[in-house]
Amino acid sequence: MIAEFVTVLGIIPTGLVAFYVWLLQSRKGTLPITTTDCAYDRNKYGQILNWDKYCLYIHGNPTLIFSGEFHYWRLPDRSRWENIIKKYRAGGFNCIRIYFHWGFHNPDEGIYKFDDNRDVDYLLNLCEKLGLYVLAAPGPYICTETQAGGFPYWLAAKDLKIRHMNFTGFKKYDKNFAEYEKEWFEVILPIIARHQITEKSDGCVIALQIENKLFEKYRKIPFGLHDEMRFLCKVARDCGITVPLFTNDNNESGSFVAKPEYDINPSNNFFNRKSFGLDLYGFDKYLLFVPSDSSVLFYFNIERDPKKWKPWETKDVVKALDNIEKVVRSFGHDAAKSPIFIPELQGGWYTSYKSDHTFDDVYNYYGDRFTRIVYDSVLAQGCTMLSIYMTYGGTNWGTLGDIDGYTSYDYSACIREFGYMSARLRNLRLGFLFTRSFSDVFAKTERVKKNPNITASIRGVFNLQRRAIIDSGGQGNAVVFTFLRNFSKTKNSQFQLFVNYMEAQGDTRSFVMQCYLSYKSSFIALGNYITSTGLKLIFSSVPIHLRILHPPSENDTGREIWIVPVNNIGEFAFEGEIDVDGNLRSSIKKIGHSINIVSFSGGIGFARIKHAGDSKDLYILALDSDSLGTLHAAFDEPHWAQACNRSFTYSPSIVSWGTQNVYFDLENNIVETEYGEDEKEITILSLRKPSDHIRINSNLAYPLPFIYKKKLVVGDKSSAVYTTPELINWSTRVTDFSDFEWQPIDLKNGGAIENNYTSGHVLYRTQFSTVKTDNKIELVVNMRHRCTIFVNGKFAGGHTTFNKNLFFPGAKNGPELFTSLGGNKYDITAFINNNEENNTVVILVDNFGISRQSVIYNDVRNPRGLISAKISGLQHGTKFQWEICGVDVRNLEIPFTTSGIPDEHDEIGWIESNISINEYGVNPNEGIRWWRFKFKHPVDSKYKEIIKVPLRLVLFGAFTSYIFLNGILIGRYYGNGDCSQHDFYLMDGLLNFNDENQIILMIYSWEQVFSKDIIVEARGWEIDEVNKSGNVIRIPKDADDSDNDLKSWIIMREKIKLY
Repeated sequence: MIAEFVTVLGIIPTGLVAFYVWLLQSRKGTLPITTTDCAYDRNKYGQILNWDKYCLYIHGNPTLIFSGEFHYWRLPDRSRWENIIKKYRAGGFNCIRIYFHWGFHNPDEGIYKFDDNRDVDYLLNLCEKLGLYVLAAPGPYICTETQAGGFPYWLAAKDLKIRHMNFTGFKKYDKNFAEYEKEWFEVILPIIARHQITEKSDGCVIALQIENKLFEKYRKIPFGLHDEMRFLCKVARDCGITVPLFTNDNNESGSFVAKPEYDINPSNNFFNRKSFGLDLYGFDKYLLFVPSDSSVLFYFNIERDPKKWKPWETKDVVKALDNIEKVVRSFGHDAAKSPIFIPELQGGWYTSYKSDHTFDDVYNYYGDRFTRIVYDSVLAQGCTMLSIYMTYGGTNWGTLGDIDGYTSYDYSACIREFGYMSARLRNLRLGFLFTRSFSDVFAKTERVKKNPNITASIRGVFNLQRRAIIDSGGQGNAVVFTFLRNFSKTKNSQFQLFVNYMEAQGDTRSFVMQCYLSYKSSFIALGNYITSTGLKLIFSSVPIHLRILHPPSENDTGREIWIVPVNNIGEFAFEGEIDVDGNLRSSIKKIGHSINIVSFSGGIGFARIKHAGDSKDLYILALDSDSLGTLHAAFDEPHWAQACNRSFTYSPSIVSWGTQNVYFDLENNIVETEYGEDEKEITILSLRKPSDHIRINSNLAYPLPFIYKKKLVVGDKSSAVYTTPELINWSTRVTDFSDFEWQPIDLKNGGAIENNYTSGHVLYRTQFSTVKTDNKIELVVNMRHRCTIFVNGKFAGGHTTFNKNLFFPGAKNGPELFTSLGGNKYDITAFINNNEENNTVVILVDNFGISRQSVIYNDVRNPRGLISAKISGLQHGTKFQWEICGVDVRNLEIPFTTSGIPDEHDEIGWIESNISINEYGVNPNEGIRWWRFKFKHPVDSKYKEIIKVPLRLVLFGAFTSYIFLNGILIGRYYGNGDCSQHDFYLMDGLLNFNDENQIILMIYSWEQVFSKDIIVEARGWEIDEVNKSGNVIRIPKDADDSDNDLKSWIIMREKIKLY
C-alpha cells in the first residue's frame, strides 16, 4: 500500500509538468505565420530607420526617442490639439504616442467616422508640421481607463470572446472576433500607413504597436495566444505597415520576443511549435501607486484620507527600476539586440470613483520631481526609447471613462488638464535638455560594471555609471555619465563625491568634490568629456542642463556653452591650466600636476573658461530656478532636417528662458511664446543676431554677444479680462417620466446592453395596483452602479454598488463572482397607494462605465443597469411588468455623448426663472430637474488670438449632475461622495467668443439640498503658481474676489520673427 502511494505521489509532479508543457505548446498556435513573415524589412528600409541594442538610427543618426502619450479623443475640441502638442515640443519631447480608439470611430457595426475631432489624418499631418515622431498604437485593445478598453459597445454585445478570453482568463482563439479586429485594422491602418517615415519623406510614424498588455505568460503561466499576435501582425503588414512592429508587455515578462532563428526549421509537430515575436520588445513600467488607488486585487484597511498618506518609499523605486537592463537582456534573442524600450513609463496615476482624493492630491503625493527621477533611473538602465504616460491626460468628456475613471483624466500629468505646464514638466524638461544636447554620445553607452571612478560620502546617492562607446571630440576618450539619485536615509542634501582620475602624466589621483542634491532628486553628472574648445572636463558635480555648440566660422573661433543652476556648492574639475573670467565669483583649487577644480558663487551670471593662452571659449551660464523652469531649446531631428533640406546637428539652434511656454518654428524662424502676467521679458540665446526690427536689449546678467532680451507687450492688455463670468438668463424644466417611450423587458435577460443603452443612465419602470394591506412593502434592488428610486412621483431612496475589490459586486476590475450579493432593500410602504389605485415605480440607474477587459480579466460584460428588482408585501398574485427606456447609442454620432435620459435635448417645457439653482436648491421629490444658464467669454473676441483664460465650472452640493456645454456632454458630477471632482474644465475650443455660451445641468438628488450648501459658478483657475504645481487654490464660498490676492491663470501669446 505504501509503495502504491509513493508511486501515485511520483506521478503527480510528472502529470503537472506534462500539463504545463501541453499548455505552453497549445498557446503557440497553428496559424502558418512566422516571425520572419512579419519582420521589418531592413534591406529595403534600413537606410531610413534601423536599430541595434543601443538605440534607433534615423537616416543613420543615433536617435533618442523621448515620447509623451497623447489621446486626441480626450480633447473634444480639435482646435486645441495643436496648442497642446506644441507644449510637448516645448517640454522637450521629440515624439508622441497615440492610442487610436476603435469605439470612438465606430459607433455602429460597419460605420466608421473620421471627421472633425476624429480626423486622425489631420492629427498625423499636424505631427509632421510640428516635427514630432509618432508611435502609433491602434489596439485593437488599448486599455487606457476608457469604456470597454476601446472596443466598440456594439461589439461587446455580441456573442464573441472579446480578446479571445474565456471567463477564467485563459484564452481560446475566436475566429469571428479576429475578423472584427481585422476590419478595424483595414480601416485605420491605411491612414497611418500614409504617414510612415518609410513611405513619406516627411512622414512621422516610426513604429506601430500591436495590441496592448498582451501577456504571453502571466506569472509564468501561459495565457497569451501566439495566433492572436500572429494574425494581427500579418494584417498590419497586409495593410501597408512597413515600419517596425512593437509590443507593450504589461511588465518585463518577455512576451512575444522575436526569435527569428527558430523559423529556419519549421515544424507541424505539436511539441515543436514555434513562438512568435515582434521587431521591438516593449513593456509598461508603473511602479508607485497612490495609497487608496493601488494596483492591487483587494482593498482592505487602505488609507482614504490623502492628508494621512505616507510618502512613497525610495526602496520601491529601486526595486522596480534598477534591474531593468539585466532582466530585459536575459530574455535573449532580439530582446538582447534591440533598444530597451518602455512604451508606457509612469507619469502620474488615475483616480477612481468612491475616492476621497483629487488629482491635486495625487500630484502632491508624487511631487514635482518624481517623473524626472523615474526618467533618470531608466536611462541609467540603458533605456533610449520611452514614452511618458500620461504627459497630458485630458478629459473623459461625455462617458468616455470606464468604471475606473471619472470626468477628469488630469492624471497629475506634466501638463495639467486645463493646459498648465507644471513643475513636474519643467524638471523633466531639464533632463530632456541634457540628454538631447549630449545625444551624440549619450545614445550609445555601456554600463560600467567594475570599479566606477566616482563614489559618495553617503549611501543611497550614487546609482551607477555608463560609458559612451562614441568618443568625445575624436580624442579617444569615452564620456562617462554618472547617475546620481538622492535616496539616502539621512536625507542630506549636501555630500562629497570621491573622484579617481589618472592624469596625463600617468599618476592616479583621488580627490574630493562637493555636491548638492536635494532628497528625492536626481541628475546625470558629466565626466571625462572634451569640449569642442579642447578643454577636458574630468567631472562636474554641478548639473549641466544644456549644452550649446557654436561651431567656428571665418571670423569666429566658435564656442561651447553650458547652462547650469546657481550652485554655490558644486564644482567642476578640469585637466590643465585654465583661465576664468566673467561676472560670477570663481575659485580655483589645484590638485596634483594638472587638475583644477573650479567653483562659483554670487548668484546668476556667466563665466568664461579656456585653456591658458587659448582663444576658444567655454561659457558657463548660471540661471536661477525660475529661469531654469522656463528654459527651452530648439532641437532639430535628423528626419525633419533631411525633409526640409537643413543640415542636422545635435545642438540646439535657439535657446530661451523667461516665459513658461515656447514653441520654435524652425521653418519660419518664429518664436511663439505664452507667458503669465508676471513674466515681462524673454531672453533668447542665438548664434545669429535677430533682425533689426525686433526691439532687443542686452541682458545685464549675461552681457554676451549671443544673448538678447526682449520686452513682452501683450500683458498690458490683461486688465481687460474678467475671470468670473456672470451666469445669466436662467431657465428650468422638469422631466416627466410618463412622456418616455417604454418597452417591456424581462430582467433576467438584462436589457441595457441588448438595447444599446450603454452611455449614462438606463430607466426602468413597473406599474401595478394594490389593495389596502397592513403589510410592510419592500423593494429589493440589485443594479450597477447607482440607482435612484421614485415611487408614485416621490423619492424613495438610492444607493451605490461599486467595489475596488476583485470579484465583489460592482468590482472595478475583474469579473463579478458574487453578483447576487449587490442588492439593497427599501421600505416603500409610505409611498404606496392602498386604495386599489395604480402605483408607479421608476428606477433610474447610472452606470459608471463598462470595464476594460484588462490583463487576464474577462470583465467587459460585467452587469450593467438593473439586475433584479423584487417587491414584497403586496397581495398574492400582484402582477409586475418591468419596462425599460434609454438612449440607443448606435443612433449617435459619437456613442459617449448622452446622459441616457431621452429628453436631454428637449427645447419644450423650459420656464424662465428669476432665481438660480444657487438660490432654489434641490428637491429630491422633483426627480430630474434641468437648469440652463448663459455666460459671456471673459476675453473680448478682438483679443482671442493673444489672450487665453481657461475656465472651469465649480460645483458643490450633495446632488448629481450631468453637464452640457454648448450642447456637448462634458462631465459628470456626484456630490454625495461617489466622486471627489468639483472643478470641471470648460474646454477652450468649445467656448464661443462672439456669442453667449450655454450650460445645461441635469440635476437630481438623494436628499434635500439647501441653497446655502450649493455652489454653481464659472470662474478661472486660481492655482498654485508659487510651486508651479497647477493645483487649485480653493476660495471660500462667501469670499469676495476683491478681498483676496489670488489671480486666475491667464496666458498671453506673442510671436517673434527672429530673422
